[in-house]
Amino acid sequence: MITRLVRLYPRRFRTAYGDEIAAVYQEITADAGPAERLREAGGIAAHALRLRLGLGSVQGPGRLCAAAAPIVLAVSAAEAVRELAETARYATAMRAEGRAPVFFPMDMVLAAACAALVAAAVVALSGRWPAGRFWAAAAQTVYAVILATGERNPADTAAAVGTSALAVAVLLACPPDEHPGPRLRLLAGAAGAMIAIPLAAVTLGLLPVTTDYGLWPFLVLALTGGLLALGRGRPALALAASALASVPFFDTAFGWYPPAVPGFVPALLLLTATGGALYLAARGLLPGRTVSRPPGR
Repeated sequence: MITRLVRLYPRRFRTAYGDEIAAVYQEITADAGPAERLREAGGIAAHALRLRLGLGSVQGPGRLCAAAAPIVLAVSAAEAVRELAETARYATAMRAEGRAPVFFPMDMVLAAACAALVAAAVVALSGRWPAGRFWAAAAQTVYAVILATGERNPADTAAAVGTSALAVAVLLACPPDEHPGPRLRLLAGAAGAMIAIPLAAVTLGLLPVTTDYGLWPFLVLALTGGLLALGRGRPALALAASALASVPFFDTAFGWYPPAVPGFVPALLLLTATGGALYLAARGLLPGRTVSRPPGR
């Protein structure tokens, strides 16, 4: 079986490390039972699939998912907060009219999925990334299934399910050996809070704002991309990660463009211009770093 598993790897990797992988597998499973053998085989197959798809920690798509996953998770949690605020607004309005709010079982499941998603995001961004990422992906999947089976506008349903699927894909595609550092987690958490709090306040009618909320989250993510680029020194990767997290807000922020100009075109232009300008401005204002070398070296 190990021979077939090794064949799943790309040719170059298989040539360089195939014998070593087979030897380690044989050593680990020599006295193991069927369950242990199956677990090890599954791990090898998953690793091979990641390398095939370019989702390793040293490959471009894998690095992009590693940079984007915390921000995508924060955005998903912010959207879940808005959904919970919608539920709270409905309940408050019904009670103000002297009537009891009516919640169907699917409504309760949706609210539970949103609450679980927010809790998982807090867990992941506070340092327990593997567990939080897994439970966030599970909660986002339940959220998408509920939306897909609900009686909502088909276009809105398709957009919500599509962005949820994208979030789950990014979270699961993030290389398991890549855990976001404290700075990235802090940036993602701050972005999520800056998006969630105004969205919830507007939804609950606590702010004197009636305009659409789509542009504010987009600008927050442009700012996040610029700060991330400044810290990592990789502007393209940082802005691409921020753009990936901004997908749920493309149509909301720029949907007023005619069909000939899709909403994501001005969205990407604004994101790149804002984040890039911030990166260049901050880089010009910060003092350059010099490295002192011992004499004679």
